Amino acid sequence: MTTSQAPIPEVTTPPAKVKTPKPKGGGGAMNRERWYDRLGLHVIMLILVAWSIIPFTWAFQNSIKFVRDIIGDSPKLWGYEPTAIAYNGFWFDDDDINMWMPLLFILAFATVAVILGQMGKRAQQGAPWYLATVAVLAVGVWVFPRMFETSRSYDFFVNSLIVTLLTVVISITIGCFAGYGLARYTGISGAVILIVALGFRALPRSAFVLPYFFAANRMGILDSRLVLVLALVAVNQPFTIWMLRSFFMDVPKSLEEAAIIDGASRFGAFRRVIVPIMWPGIIATALFTLLLAYNEFLFVRVLAVTNFTLPVGIEAALAAEGPQLFNEIPAASVSITLPIIIVIILFQKHLVKGLGAGAVKG
Repeated sequence: MTTSQAPIPEVTTPPAKVKTPKPKGGGGAMNRERWYDRLGLHVIMLILVAWSIIPFTWAFQNSIKFVRDIIGDSPKLWGYEPTAIAYNGFWFDDDDINMWMPLLFILAFATVAVILGQMGKRAQQGAPWYLATVAVLAVGVWVFPRMFETSRSYDFFVNSLIVTLLTVVISITIGCFAGYGLARYTGISGAVILIVALGFRALPRSAFVLPYFFAANRMGILDSRLVLVLALVAVNQPFTIWMLRSFFMDVPKSLEEAAIIDGASRFGAFRRVIVPIMWPGIIATALFTLLLAYNEFLFVRVLAVTNFTLPVGIEAALAAEGPQLFNEIPAASVSITLPIIIVIILFQKHLVKGLGAGAVKG
């Protein structure tokens, strides 16, 4: 008779805890070092922000001062009587206009445009809402001089809007197709095109502004918005091609190949698959192109005899002499800067995404 013995359970001992010696004073020193690093970084950032904001703040203060407060022995940073006489003199020919009326007009149209834009963000099909936003702004720009007696500066501002928008739309359209083709084509001719475009961009603008002048004079389009748009598109096109090509290089080819396998055409894959992925990069490139076109001076000064844009119009106003220059020119500087600030604020999320995705690479 055999008896079965029960299995003896294995006794496992927990692993011994290894005590790591704590560095004497190391953690506190590291925390203090990180704290000092953060403090130094914030101080540097505050200095850079102040360095950038102080000139604009100074110009804004001078734009809402009387001339007597500007040309005094000591500048008045506070305690002065604010006035909108400089904005009245720069934008309007009516000296007795109530400046609250055009301001309320602008705020009303801007509020409607913002509401339509927000509804476009929440809608499944946002394109109709965005088109309605553009239509509202266009109607506001068209109605404004018919309600108020504006000066030539408003005409210069309208020229800036039209020339800049057309330049951005044409440059981005051509740049998307060219950048996509050059990113997908790796032949020697693509490299030659990129090098030629880079060399054209590196040339000083004074080297080819006169050929544009003679060609426009021969074709009879001198002093028109058309010649300004054509010249600015030609000048800024290499920049848009290089930036957009760097974005397309980061998009995998497998995405469009999968769309083509599913039955989409090459253009359909580009429009429905690649462009939505590229949207932050397209907006970032469009913003840089907008800045280059909006602030252009040399081409406008040479190719437009009287049909100026706003930067050249401000320079033309400097030729006049009088005490109004002390506050009207700062008012003009603030006025020309505010639209750019608003655009950057509205698209800052897309701008940051575009730059982070490699827009400055290549």
